[in-house]
Amino acid sequence: MANYAVHINERTQAGQSLFLYLNSLGVIRERLEPRRRKGIDAALEDVRMGRVYKADSVDDMFRKILG
Repeated sequence: MANYAVHINERTQAGQSLFLYLNSLGVIRERLEPRRRKGIDAALEDVRMGRVYKADSVDDMFRKILG
């Protein structure tokens, strides 16, 4: 038996109807939600990995940014 991956936009009426129909047939095994990386997740990962810079002053910060 072949496996197919289909992406359905459930925000539209047609997508909702199609999802409900396929679900009623029992052909949908699992509902995959893509993991979107949020800005806060990236920032927290930067802190965990040590990719941060602590400036002593605003002038120091601008020297670091502007080179």
